[in-house]
Amino acid sequence: MVALPDGLTLGSPSPARGRSVLASKVFSPGSVVAVFAHGEGAPSIAIPDNLQLSRTCHYCLAIASDEDPAATSPVRVRACTGCRTVYYCSPKCQKADWALAHGRGECKAFRRVRAPDPASSSSGKGEDTSHLVLPTPVRTLVQVLVRPEIQAAMAEVEGHVETVRATDPDVTWAGMELQARAALHYLNRETSQSNLAEAMEILCKLQVNSFNRLDPDLGQSGTYLNPALAMVNHSCIPNAFVQFIGRAAILHAYREIKKGEEIEISYIESTVHRSQRQEALKTRYRFECACPRCKEDLDVYQVCQRYPHLELNLFSLVPDLEKLRRPPVKQHLQSNRPLQKYIEEIYPNCTESLQGMPLPEKSKLLRQRWKLCARLRQAELYAIDPLTQVIVEASVYFCEQANFPYALALSCFLALDIDPYRGPMPFHGQRVKGMLSIAKLLANTASTAPSTAPGGNAGALSARISRALGKMDQATMCQTVLAVVVHYCPAAHSTEWQVYRQASELLRDLESLPGRDAENALIAAFARDPTRAEEAEFFKLLVLDPIRELAGFALEIMDAEFA
Repeated sequence: MVALPDGLTLGSPSPARGRSVLASKVFSPGSVVAVFAHGEGAPSIAIPDNLQLSRTCHYCLAIASDEDPAATSPVRVRACTGCRTVYYCSPKCQKADWALAHGRGECKAFRRVRAPDPASSSSGKGEDTSHLVLPTPVRTLVQVLVRPEIQAAMAEVEGHVETVRATDPDVTWAGMELQARAALHYLNRETSQSNLAEAMEILCKLQVNSFNRLDPDLGQSGTYLNPALAMVNHSCIPNAFVQFIGRAAILHAYREIKKGEEIEISYIESTVHRSQRQEALKTRYRFECACPRCKEDLDVYQVCQRYPHLELNLFSLVPDLEKLRRPPVKQHLQSNRPLQKYIEEIYPNCTESLQGMPLPEKSKLLRQRWKLCARLRQAELYAIDPLTQVIVEASVYFCEQANFPYALALSCFLALDIDPYRGPMPFHGQRVKGMLSIAKLLANTASTAPSTAPGGNAGALSARISRALGKMDQATMCQTVLAVVVHYCPAAHSTEWQVYRQASELLRDLESLPGRDAENALIAAFARDPTRAEEAEFFKLLVLDPIRELAGFALEIMDAEFA
């Protein structure tokens, strides 16, 4: 039987939701509820996906930093000399992974994949197959098949095998059968009906119960499975969330969780439109969500109003709690079915990532998407996708152009008028990363001279932004924002988070500048108690009002560039 970490207990199964995980004590917002690590409660699988294999340690999942000149502790990875498929950062990691799975059949399987076909070699038409690597789902299945302890732990999790078989027999089920046959073949196991059925059932369970270890900041992705963590149910209004550190999954409380209350996380991006959420949950997890957000079709503004502890935002870029409790929108989606239908129609044309596209092509698509989102803009529903995504992509576009004042204005708008509704707690990961972006952009625009752009509306707008920046104490703004970032990183992720390391380093640099004793004292006092009158006034005048002024340019920028 799968054992849960301290502080958690299994609830009674229900026909609709199966097993549940309950809190056996109270957890405060941002606190660590549990750590799911190898050997603690239930065995885990944690592997990089194929694109990351050659730059990731297969055991500790450290990312190679050979090409990063700024890395203080460079990580170098070397290929396993047996299979030349997986990589390790040290002999210690290689030894640990060998005992875990690699030496129990995984290495031999990967060697067979890369071995040349004897028939081709004997005919003189030898084919170099050294580049071949099994797909990530097949490599994950291989790990399960060579680790009996994982198979035993997975016996208790649901796979919805019959649902998968009945729903899409010609594509999904047939594809899984090919994956199962590949794993058995390269493990040199008989493809008997019983072995094939067992492998197919494992694949179904992996699809339903595994996590994507996605970290866009590190360029890292992969598969994570812990049967104990897999028993935590889904909600589109979660009270907890998961972050990954190496081979461990860290479960944090998003709001206060009472003793006996069910722990719920979101399996998907919960801020997207209901139809997209339901489709994603049905396709991969094989269930229809009936949480309050889905049943009442609440938009992100309404969900924000329902979250407790909004007062935590007093130490944030949105200390005006009335703005969160009474969002400044003209209407909610719930009461406007035509607007909902409109979103569903434009959504497919506005969500494809623009990453890596040439700037002219990116500009063209941003113009198209800004136009498509006109009705959302008229309703001032800026925190609703796909409008939010268009503004985020535009901010990235201006960074790529080195137009840092424009990128800064959009980042300030996101931090004040979008991110707090999509993540009501001030330690929400996107909000913390957004504040770090503001700090970096403030540093990049600190020496911005008054604009000498040509005439016309665009030139006039650039000149106004430059004049506004010239009046601001950007060093104090940057240092104060960094202090907030550093404060919330442990609750958002951990002190091992790249965001924490970057923010801490930048903060130390600013604090060590000569002649800033008075500013350092003011910022330290604000961090100790942001509600005191003097500290609140300092924050308003020197930090918040300037950020609001910059955010006020955002929609003008979008219209000037993309209307």
